[in-house]
Amino acid sequence: MALFDEQFIREIIARVRQRYLGLGNALGELDEQGHGDQAASTGSLLDDLKLLTGVANGSYQRTDELVYEVEMALARLLDVLLGNALQSKTVIPDSFWKTEIGVLVSRVRWWISVDELITISNAAALAFGENTQANRMRIVRAIDNGLLEWVPDPSVANPQQNKRVLRPQVERLRDQRRLPE
Repeated sequence: MALFDEQFIREIIARVRQRYLGLGNALGELDEQGHGDQAASTGSLLDDLKLLTGVANGSYQRTDELVYEVEMALARLLDVLLGNALQSKTVIPDSFWKTEIGVLVSRVRWWISVDELITISNAAALAFGENTQANRMRIVRAIDNGLLEWVPDPSVANPQQNKRVLRPQVERLRDQRRLPE
C-alpha cells in the first residue's frame, strides 16, 4: 500500500490552484472560473492599496465604518503578500518593517489600532502580573512563535524598544494560558 496516492496529489494541486485564483482575483486578472476577462486596473488589490496609502498619508478621518474597511483592506493586502497555499500563519520578518511596504503597513496598523498597541513591558505586566525580564522574554518568544503580532513604533528609533503588540491578543493568550514559558 502506497503512503501517498493520486487523491493526495489532487489535494495539493487544488490548494495551489485556489491560491492562484485568489491572487488573480486580487489583481483583477481572473474571474472565479480562472478566466482572464477583467482589466488589471479594476482589481481589488489596486482599490485596497489606494485606500491604504490614503490612510498612511493622513487623508482620512477615523470613523468606525472606515476603520473596519481599512482593517479588511490591510488583511487582504497581507494575505496577498504573505499568504500561502496551505493557509498557514506566516510570521512577518523584522526586515519587512524596513521596506516601504512595511512602513505603509505599520502606519496603517497604527491608524487602525492606535489605542490598542502596547509595549512589550506593558504586555508582560498584563499577561503575567508583573514586568520582569523573564516575562518580557516570554512575550518576545510569543512574537517569535507567531502567537502575537507586532508593529514597530515609528516614534522610537531604538529597534530593541520600538515593538508594540495588540492588547486584545495579549489578553486572549493570557486567558488561554498559551504564552510560552
